[in-house]
Amino acid sequence: MIIIERKNMSTKKSPLVVAKTDFKLSLNNRDRFKKNDNLDKDYVSTMLDYFSNDEKRVMNMIDYFTGKINKHENINLVLENGKYATKEQLVKRKEYLNNQFNNSNVWQIILSVDKDFVDSNMKWKDLEKELAMKVLPKFFKHMGFIDSKKMCYQFSLHCNTDHPHFHIAFMEKEPNTYNYKTCKKIYRREGKIPIKSINFLKKELTATIEREKRFNPLATDINKNIDNIKELLSNDNLTLYRKKDILIEEKINKLGELLNERNVSYNSKIKFNSIKDEEIKTLTKDIKNDLFSRNNEFYFSQFEYNESIKKMNQYLIDLGINNRISKKEIDTSYTKYKEKYLNNYIYNAIVNHARYNNRSNKNITSNDLLQSIVFLNYLKNGSINKRGIISNYLYKKGINRFKNKSSIYNSLRRIKERQDQELIEIKNMLKTGYEKGREYD
Repeated sequence: MIIIERKNMSTKKSPLVVAKTDFKLSLNNRDRFKKNDNLDKDYVSTMLDYFSNDEKRVMNMIDYFTGKINKHENINLVLENGKYATKEQLVKRKEYLNNQFNNSNVWQIILSVDKDFVDSNMKWKDLEKELAMKVLPKFFKHMGFIDSKKMCYQFSLHCNTDHPHFHIAFMEKEPNTYNYKTCKKIYRREGKIPIKSINFLKKELTATIEREKRFNPLATDINKNIDNIKELLSNDNLTLYRKKDILIEEKINKLGELLNERNVSYNSKIKFNSIKDEEIKTLTKDIKNDLFSRNNEFYFSQFEYNESIKKMNQYLIDLGINNRISKKEIDTSYTKYKEKYLNNYIYNAIVNHARYNNRSNKNITSNDLLQSIVFLNYLKNGSINKRGIISNYLYKKGINRFKNKSSIYNSLRRIKERQDQELIEIKNMLKTGYEKGREYD
């Protein structure tokens, strides 16, 4: 029997979940001793009889008042579907596991759970279903089994002691472990369950128990902040109406030109991680840093998101400490996944927006013309804000609206891959002073 707990910790708070493990190597496992075969063959049947002892079932107050105590149609054994087994299912399972014991090891875990902790958060019946349907399948994946559906498992909750505890046993239905030497699926040879996997199981069970009160609100806050950032990035043109963001807009235009020139996923959505061009990747990351580094809506949304990530990380750390898991083994994969997801979303949004704004079949618009004019004049005199620049060129009364024709021509030349006919029409409009573009007003 392996006890997964530290010693000499009497001064510290008792853990919420205590785990003990045991195993029996399969009869065909070359690592096992060949003696005591008969005893081993009886092991599975004896184990299931002990698990399903109805006298150790959790007491339900309704059963107490109706006199149904220990008179259940189903026995005290929960199967993979989260339901109690019938007596007929117990007989069939004994036969199946006895045969399977020739090839698969039998693993056992006892999970002792703090009673008050469960009672203050959820019903024991609900916890049994969560353990069967969600927690154990995740645990099998963490332990390294290929497919959790190819695992045979069952458990019982015993409440005949001061500390309620689950008895869990599981086997492989078929070879479900990958052998990297032979590149084939095999039955697992090792019997010992890794401590990291036991810690993962304890963490998942604890999180499940307090999910409604602690985990879910923190997760909801993270998702809300992610949605806020996604909403900002869903804007059709990402234009930020401040002088200091003119350079960001120009970088976005430059990125679009590079994407179109180098034909990066032209006819489909671009996946940033699939881009190999280092110049494009560097420029995209530069734009992302610019967008989130100033006191704007992006900056504040990022701040709120970071705070929600910190709170969740602290919760996960507390979860590990409460279960006597060392800090280096504490699992923060949830927040790491969220951070990776958001980063990828931001990069994908930037490159697809930039490519869209500069696609080769796009006609010249007033926004294109104004952006180019603004950038050229910002380079010349950075102290003029965007509204002032546009005003000087388009809105000043008493002055020829198109007085600075050379700047506008230069702006037009900077706009790449536009339709020739549209260029001709705009140039004619400027020469004649014909105010065709009322959209500038």
